Amino acid sequence: MAQLSIPASSRTSVGKGPNRRLRAAGMIPAVVYGGPAGSRPLAVSPRHVTDIVRSPRGVNTIFSLEIDGEESVEQVMIHDYQLHPLDHSVLHADLMRVDPDKASDWHVPVHLDGESVGVKRGGHLDFITRSLTVSCLPHDIPESLPLAVGELDYGDTVRAADIDLPERLTLATERDVVIVHISPPKGTDDEAEQEDESEEEPEEE
Repeated sequence: MAQLSIPASSRTSVGKGPNRRLRAAGMIPAVVYGGPAGSRPLAVSPRHVTDIVRSPRGVNTIFSLEIDGEESVEQVMIHDYQLHPLDHSVLHADLMRVDPDKASDWHVPVHLDGESVGVKRGGHLDFITRSLTVSCLPHDIPESLPLAVGELDYGDTVRAADIDLPERLTLATERDVVIVHISPPKGTDDEAEQEDESEEEPEEE
C-alpha cells in the first residue's frame, strides 16, 4: 500500500497573531517533533488532519509530509489536535515522528462483533473499556481489536487478557481490566441472584 503523504509549509512566525492570520488563510499551525531533528513549526490544511482523524486507523495513521514541495522520508503520526469549542473544526495539530523499527505503546479501539445471548434475553451489555493499549511496531498497529460477544450471557465478563491478539502485538493494558459485562434485566430473579453471588465472601480454609 502506498505511503500516505500530505503537503505542509514551513512556518517562521509563531504566536496568536500569526496563527489567526494563518487560519484566516485556510491553514492551521502544526508542530512536528521527536527524534534528533527536534521540533519544527509547520502549516497544514485542517481538512487533511480531519480526514486522517476520521479514517479507520484515526490518529494511529502513519503518513509522511511533503514540506515546501519536497517529500520527507520521515514518518509521522498525529499525537494531539485542538478543536474549536463551537464548530469542532481543527485549530492546531501536534505531529510526532515515529521510528518504523521501534516498538511503542498504542491505543487501539475494541470492536464488538455480534449480539450477545444475554442482550437477546433482555439483559444489558456494559461496554466498559473501549480501547486497549498494545505494544508493537508502528506499521503493525491494527485498526481495531475484534471481540465476539455472541455467546455472552447474564453475568459473563470479558477482560483484557481474554482478547486474542495477533502475534506481533503484546498487551500493555492490565490483564484484569474489564472490557464487557452482561447484566440481567433490572428487577428479575437473575439480577438478585447475581447480586447475592457478588456479596458472598470466600470461605476461610
